[in-house]
Amino acid sequence: MPAPNAPADKPNNPDKTKNDKPDKPKRPPSPPRRQNRFNEREVARAGRAGKAIGAERVEVDPATGRISIILPTDKDAADIDLDQWMKDRNARAT
Repeated sequence: MPAPNAPADKPNNPDKTKNDKPDKPKRPPSPPRRQNRFNEREVARAGRAGKAIGAERVEVDPATGRISIILPTDKDAADIDLDQWMKDRNARAT
């Protein structure tokens, strides 16, 4: 008969289990992820659209999710393009 105060390393001790390991230190909880306001596909589409219309630049604001296409401020250049388009259109119509 084993002694009533058997050492903890004996296999017949019911208080000690094989998986009894010291507790690992707990990690602090990680902060939640930010909300994805836009994805790469949307930025690429806006960039291609801006390039197609002759935009000066495309701005992306990650805080608000706003994608802005900045048009050129030179109004004379825009008028020349419009005039050229109208001439070409009228030439094809006749």
